[in-house]
Amino acid sequence: MNGKLYSIENRDLVYEWSEKWLALIELINNVIGIEQPPWSPPPPTELQEIEYQRLRFWFIDHQTQFLPLWREFYGSHDWAYPSNNADEDRDFPQKYLENHFLYFYEPENLYRLAQQLELQSGIDIWEPSEHVATMVRPILIRLGQLLIEFVDWIDQRANENKWETTSS
Repeated sequence: MNGKLYSIENRDLVYEWSEKWLALIELINNVIGIEQPPWSPPPPTELQEIEYQRLRFWFIDHQTQFLPLWREFYGSHDWAYPSNNADEDRDFPQKYLENHFLYFYEPENLYRLAQQLELQSGIDIWEPSEHVATMVRPILIRLGQLLIEFVDWIDQRANENKWETTSS
């Protein structure tokens, strides 16, 4: 196998990032509503806000270690960014192109996240858009799928490193 080898600590960070990402996806889906009628999700609860803050700060605290690994993984594939429209990519802030996940944990609270995702149409009233929610879910799922591939990718390289270390 060609490529850089990674420590078990790197692998564990990617595992934990993936677990936290799945928790964030679940939280976002719970907040923006389920696809079953009647579609009128209640405003986020205090516990949901606390959970979002807990996850948000974990991601912020660990992104410095995670992003170089993510860039190497992402760069090792011939993938386009999520958008195939070059004009959209030009308008999209570079920080989100460098860290696809930041878009979902950067906002200070769930209400701001809903506004950033263009789910929230009201200013003072919690009123997420069902139409936009159905377009956001596949993006969250795709990032989750990429993380699963990332886990496999780094696991192979961390295990190889472990075998070479123990056989030396």
